[in-house]
Amino acid sequence: MPTFSLDELSAKLGETYEGDGALLLHGVAEITTAKEGDLSFVANPKYIQNIPDCRASALIVHKDLETDFRPVIRSINPYLTFTRALTLFHQDDRKIARGAHSTSQIAESAQLGADLTVMAHAIIEERAVIGDRVVIYPGVYIGSGATIGNDVTLYPNVSIYDGCVIEDRSILHAGCRVGMSTGEIPSEGPPPVKLEADVELGANVVIAGSPQPPTVIGEGTKIDNLVQVGAGAKIGPHCIIVAQVSLGDHVTLGERVTIAGQVVVSPGLTIGAQSQIGAKSVVIEDVPANAAYWGVPAQPHREEKRLKANLARMPRLFEKIRSLEERLSGIEE
Repeated sequence: MPTFSLDELSAKLGETYEGDGALLLHGVAEITTAKEGDLSFVANPKYIQNIPDCRASALIVHKDLETDFRPVIRSINPYLTFTRALTLFHQDDRKIARGAHSTSQIAESAQLGADLTVMAHAIIEERAVIGDRVVIYPGVYIGSGATIGNDVTLYPNVSIYDGCVIEDRSILHAGCRVGMSTGEIPSEGPPPVKLEADVELGANVVIAGSPQPPTVIGEGTKIDNLVQVGAGAKIGPHCIIVAQVSLGDHVTLGERVTIAGQVVVSPGLTIGAQSQIGAKSVVIEDVPANAAYWGVPAQPHREEKRLKANLARMPRLFEKIRSLEERLSGIEE
């Protein structure tokens, strides 16, 4: 892991700092576990109370936060700045071997970029195009005519089906399947699946392919483990999709949508930009932009909370009704 001075790191992050610019930082950690040499952050107000006990050497804080802790890096969005710092500290963690392992199989017609790493038993089919500094772990399969951009990392047993496009700096964790389709994908025309730059897929994510229209995952989107994305889906840039979500065919997500774990979205629906879907919800109708939906079926969060509150009152209501029935029965007798 690299080491940065506070001055150097702040410059790379594009943020201002207060304190000793020569201070050396060796890693990153959460505020309650950070130790000397670590960089930590405070984004949620409830963690401000932990600052006096923090053992980190430096903190990323909101630009307007009043604190005596030094050194600090000030940011309008501490969480985003910390995420960028994570990338800087861990950018060299990939296993780099350079060159192709003797057990890998690479078609003669494949186009290979510079500084390529291909590990054991990886397969690259004909006409595939591989960019510079790509790292391909053992057991990866890259289909015919697939395109892999620069600085992409494909972890063990990832499968990229024929004609799919993975753009620069994307990361696919172990077991991902990109381009799976129940029908035949034409050899010409748009790619069945396109992952734009800086997309990250967790382990065992399945992205189904469709040429009409293609399945598209927008720039910077992060998808957690065990997620299913249906054919023809269009996910906007910078979305967050948590584990075990199922998106039906031709679902559309606007930019910066957040979907919590175990959500099901029915085929053909649209979720507007910057909306949030709560965990274990089932979405059966379109969701407008800037909305928060929860429940089964999913509905505006305020309505869903009101419904839950009313359900909690039901036992007492039943008791009142029973008492009234008994009193009325006594009067009738």
